[in-house]
Amino acid sequence: MTELSSSSVLHMGDITSLYAEGSVCGFISTLGLVDDRCVVQPDAGDLQNPPRKFRDCLFKICPNNRYSAQKQFWKAIRQNNSSVADAVLLNKLHHAAELEKKQNESEIKKLLGSPIQYGSVIQLLHLKSNKYLTVNKRLPAHLEKNAMRVTLDAAGNEGSWLYVHPFYKLRSLGDNVVVGDKVVLNPVNAGQPLHASNFDLPDNPGCKEVNSVNSNTCWKINLFMEYAENQETILKGGDVVRLFHAEQEKFLTGDEYKKKQYVFLRTTGRTSATAATSSKALWEVEVVNHDPCRGGAGHWNSLFRFKHLATGHYLAAELDPDPKPDPMRSKLRGNANAPVYCLVSVPHGHDIASLFELDPTTMTKESTVPRSSFVRLRHLCTNTWVHSTSLPIDKDEDKPIMSKVGCAAIKEDKEAFAIVPVSPQEVRDLDFANDASKVLASIAAKMEQGVTTQNDRRLVIQLLAEIIYFVAYQGNASTDPFEVELTHSDRERPKLLREQNILKQIFKILKAPFTDFGHGQVLTMDDLSDQKHGHLKQICRLCYRILKLSQHDYRKNQEYIAKEFPFMQKQIGYDVLAEETITALLHNNRKLLEKHITANEIETFVNLVRTKKEPRFLDYLSDLCVSNNVAIAVTQELICKSVLAKSNLDILIETQIQKTQVEVEMMEIEPRVGGSRGERQPIITLEEEEDVVLYWDQGKKHKSFRELSIGAGGPDMEGLEERNQEDVDVLKYYRHQLDLFSYMCLDRQYLAIDALKDQLNIDLILRCMSDDTLPFELRASFCRLMLHMHVDRDPQETVTPVKYARLWSEIPTVISIEDYEQHQLMKDPTKQAAPQNFAGTMEFVKEYLEDVASQSLSVADREQNQLTFQVVKLARHLIYFGFFSFGELLRLTKTLLKILDCAPILLNDSKLEKASGPGSNSQKSGSMTEMVKQTTSGSKQGTESEDHLVMETKLKIIEILQFILNVRLDYRISSLLSIFKKEFDENFLGKTEEGLDLEAIGNKAEAIFGDSNGSELDLDGNGGKTFLRVLLNLVLHNYPQLVSGALLLLFRHFSQRQEVLQAFQQVQLLVSDSDVENYKQIKTDLDKLRLLVEKSELWVFKMKSEGKKEKKLTDSGGDDGEEKLSGGKSSDSKKKDASKKAKLTSIGPLNEGSAIDLDLGPQIEEEASKKLQNHKRNSYSIDSALCNRSRCR
Repeated sequence: MTELSSSSVLHMGDITSLYAEGSVCGFISTLGLVDDRCVVQPDAGDLQNPPRKFRDCLFKICPNNRYSAQKQFWKAIRQNNSSVADAVLLNKLHHAAELEKKQNESEIKKLLGSPIQYGSVIQLLHLKSNKYLTVNKRLPAHLEKNAMRVTLDAAGNEGSWLYVHPFYKLRSLGDNVVVGDKVVLNPVNAGQPLHASNFDLPDNPGCKEVNSVNSNTCWKINLFMEYAENQETILKGGDVVRLFHAEQEKFLTGDEYKKKQYVFLRTTGRTSATAATSSKALWEVEVVNHDPCRGGAGHWNSLFRFKHLATGHYLAAELDPDPKPDPMRSKLRGNANAPVYCLVSVPHGHDIASLFELDPTTMTKESTVPRSSFVRLRHLCTNTWVHSTSLPIDKDEDKPIMSKVGCAAIKEDKEAFAIVPVSPQEVRDLDFANDASKVLASIAAKMEQGVTTQNDRRLVIQLLAEIIYFVAYQGNASTDPFEVELTHSDRERPKLLREQNILKQIFKILKAPFTDFGHGQVLTMDDLSDQKHGHLKQICRLCYRILKLSQHDYRKNQEYIAKEFPFMQKQIGYDVLAEETITALLHNNRKLLEKHITANEIETFVNLVRTKKEPRFLDYLSDLCVSNNVAIAVTQELICKSVLAKSNLDILIETQIQKTQVEVEMMEIEPRVGGSRGERQPIITLEEEEDVVLYWDQGKKHKSFRELSIGAGGPDMEGLEERNQEDVDVLKYYRHQLDLFSYMCLDRQYLAIDALKDQLNIDLILRCMSDDTLPFELRASFCRLMLHMHVDRDPQETVTPVKYARLWSEIPTVISIEDYEQHQLMKDPTKQAAPQNFAGTMEFVKEYLEDVASQSLSVADREQNQLTFQVVKLARHLIYFGFFSFGELLRLTKTLLKILDCAPILLNDSKLEKASGPGSNSQKSGSMTEMVKQTTSGSKQGTESEDHLVMETKLKIIEILQFILNVRLDYRISSLLSIFKKEFDENFLGKTEEGLDLEAIGNKAEAIFGDSNGSELDLDGNGGKTFLRVLLNLVLHNYPQLVSGALLLLFRHFSQRQEVLQAFQQVQLLVSDSDVENYKQIKTDLDKLRLLVEKSELWVFKMKSEGKKEKKLTDSGGDDGEEKLSGGKSSDSKKKDASKKAKLTSIGPLNEGSAIDLDLGPQIEEEASKKLQNHKRNSYSIDSALCNRSRCR
């Protein structure tokens, strides 16, 4: 046999491409770095016209690695044992696996350049992804189920081992494999060769699946680069570089401007120009050969193409018709009439205008081009040299950064470019970002059309999670993507997300399901609460997680994302992480809301309100007031001082009640004259009416609520075409202003309450809440304002429904519901005046809830549901503050149960007769089972999607019912104590020596739960049947908090006796005069102390920077420090300071006092000083009372 030359033999380390020949012809390639499947694309190219993405087709031939230790380590990780012994074993296995990897690397270096023979085992390393082609014999192929799956694996395994067998008989085992041979690649562990299927992938038409099955597919080996040419110091085909203009200190960049691709030198604002690395400045080097599939090393006499890595376009030159003069162009042009050219990008590489030569800047003996060197570019077709110009491409911008690159006939020495090599990892990062952007764009387009499949949704969720790991520099995909945190300060990957339009595609995905693209809106944000849309909610959460990570400490990404603020604001409150993203974007940390929001930032938002006149900026201020529905006092105070300042009153709409005269026409019949009949004569009278009027635009415009509501279309939003847009805008702005006021007053912020309570008094707000002509949303805002401005403030405080400390002298011997209510008022006479101020509010609440009870909580009527939710919240606070008597609570319970009873079910009375007894602890299981079965069959709550607002409303009602059950428990405790006291007074006086008649007490106590008196305590007036049916319905809801609350009520309903007995054991009777006196004194002082602390923002002096500065000066020590502190004070002032200092130094453990007591520190208001003294006296009296009680014991 003739000896083959070494250049024609295939060696270890050679880079090749594999071309399938048979029924399907084409190069084996991949679908990018986001998809591990291997495919053959016949239409992409052939041996004479290779595919444009030829890097996807390149594989490096490697010797077979060992995987025994790594296999054991992977198996141990999957078992996930947590014991100490297993952890030690896992560490040992990990060490062995790492040692095996190093041995494999040394084996690869050792065998580099050795010839490959038929029958030997190799592995194919995909260059672009750095993954091994692997056969998984445990999984079937995607299309041909009788075949085995072929994918790319990052680490490889024993499925990556491939036998190289000859396809023709002229080669035999043991012969050297020759470049151009047709071979069969047979997996070692599978036994079936690689095969190019005839079936197209459904998601990628034109791509044939590569699998492993018995077939006649052969693969032609084409050499791209020999192992000897693959050196780090040589510029080669396939290398990715940056071209840095040495004189201008700018990178050659390709980017889109005004929807057209340009090539330019990019100006940067960074101090170091070389640090301004952009993914749009990456160029792939192609060395032109006679064989189009061949690459190889670049020589000085070689021809080159430069392919823009991000777009796939090629660098080229064309005639430049721009007549604008340029000094460098005029210098290098030569003849004034000679044509000039500029660099452009062309889509195809076969264009002759894309050929360039490299010219060295120094004399060299080496024929190859060094990878890091300075070169001049000569355009082959026009015989011109590339040079820089000062002509801006983006001349319409304020600061142009895109300079045109020209070509002229004369070579200039300084017009040289530095070839800056790029690491393979940076190239892979760009490839991943580029491929991910294309996949996301495809998914976004499908979502806009509403044609996504389950595979598409699964793919996008997986891809978004991979992007999170990518941007966070974490390769461990086992971590929850929502728990991934940034541990790397590098901005390169976040920059890729913006430059490769991943952020753009993410916003498209976030908008697509909720935007009408001509075929109707697909979903609303409220639909995300339904489990069937859980995948979409997961997608949104992953998108916002990516946005949050990508903007971290990176100004350009923050500016890019900030453009979508109006859209992101719409997705707040739906558990898709929009709130966290906006907060992180504005302040970098949610803690900044509480600690670092300054008056300047608040003033900026106020100015935005003034200039934009858009309610969304009021919402920004509202968001700064609260965090998770809890008021942030610091930002509240800043917002109150800014918004309510006189200089900013022009941004607010003023509310007034005005009396107007209205003409009323009445008809009067004149008396008969003679025999004629009297005629009806109109009589016009004037009557006064009160109306709420809004003033805006600094009082220049005003309208009544009634006029605005009519102009805006009314509460039912009818007559859309007849709406007055100004009226709609005014009402919308005013509603958001009311919401801002509510959040400013939240959690008893008296700076806002005291400033607004007179203008928006109780009567005005009640009038607007009750006005049926106003939109439901506006009435809901008034309800919220009533709650936070007037109801939730002093002197109201949450009452304790069950009182365990009882005064023996105040226990009555006879009690009823009326006596119990009167007794409660006598115990706290200060509460009697409060309900009178809110009598109208309480009446409105009761009437509105009764009206809602006659209907049902409908998911469709969202606007009224908002009002219902706010009314229920208002009712909850009124009840918690003790405004409703026990009898009123029992009547209100029936109304609330009707609201919850959306789907009434008629159950057999006989089955509920025993089960619903108020005191029964043992019921028949059969009756309960029948009830649940009938409830389940008749209820639709378990299957229909429920509105989140309706669920929250029901949850508030459950809380109210819990409170009412507590009040009923307190009444029953009072009844037991009354029975006990009556028996004690009758029997303890010596009538019987046996003591108390416990049997008689038990019989009387049983009447509390029996039918005689128990009917008064029924929550539904139906023996508990309605109450039980409603709770069973609620248990079937798909809302965990609601189900939990309903179950708790069910448990309490069926264990009423046990509940009373357990509570009765905790009652403490205060009999002695000292205990009673201490109890009353402590309660009074605690109330005063609570009120003082609650209003602390009105009187507490807060020392900030001045105090710190003074302390710093004082601590400096010496005479200099004393002189600095005194400044230019008079001698009297110095003496006063000295006396203060003496007082301060005299303070010891037995002589404690505050700065106010010792007359130290800055001057404060006299009122604040008095309140502080009252605060101390109350604290001292509480301590004394507690000490006295302990001595008595």
